[in-house]
Order: sequence, then structure tokens, then C-alpha cells
Amino acid sequence: MALQLKRKASEQDTELQMAPMIDCVFLLLIFFMVSAVMRVPPPFGFPTLPESSTRHEFPRKKYNIFISADGRMAVDEQEMYSLDELDMFLSAHENQITTLIIKADKRTEHGIVIDIMERAKRRFTKPEGQEIALAVSEDE
Repeated sequence: MALQLKRKASEQDTELQMAPMIDCVFLLLIFFMVSAVMRVPPPFGFPTLPESSTRHEFPRKKYNIFISADGRMAVDEQEMYSLDELDMFLSAHENQITTLIIKADKRTEHGIVIDIMERAKRRFTKPEGQEIALAVSEDE
């Protein structure tokens, strides 16, 4: 009988407890899902940004306007085919936009960027709380 008790005790010691391991895996999964920042590429690829040595952080609720070297535009993942379509998008989402970041390729014509900035300024009716920014690549 003493032998049987020793065998049962040794069998219990070798069991692997899976519940704490599963809890840890799910906690890590939740942590990485919450802390991850999703980058949505524009339909025509990321533009090559001009360089700058300044840096400014923006709040999370922002919209990105991508402009390619050939003048194509996209707001986040949605491509815009004309400036009028961009106007309609900005007026429809005016209350949601706190920061509008323009990410133009460094080979984009200056006039296109200025046109987009002027149209965005016209659509923003609140005098404060809405920003328009130009994105540049930073020197590290």
C-alpha cells in the first residue's frame, strides 16, 4: 500500500498545469492587439517624404491624405479621383477630423499640395481644434 501511495504522488507532480499558460498567452495577445498601431497604406504606395529635423506629435484621431508624385490622392485607404471628391469627403467627415496630415511625395507639384490645403481650410469651420500638418521624414 505504501508503494501505491508513492506512485500516485509522483504522477501528480509530473502533470503540467495548462490553465495559467493559456491565461498568459491570452493576456499577451490582448496586450499586443491593444498597443499595436495599424498603418493603412495608400492604394498607390507610400510616398517618399521630404526630410526635416523638426518633430511634432499629433493626437491619435487623425486622417492622412497621401499624394503620389503623379498627383493621385487618397484619404487613408480610400482613393480620391478629383479635388471635388476630396471636398465632399472632408465636409462629410468634418466633425471627426481633429488633425489632417498631408503626406505628399517630395516630387509632387507644389500647386497640388496647396490646393488640397486650401480646400481643407475651407471645409474646417471650427476656428480651433482642427489642424492641418505636412508630414516629412525625420533625421535620426
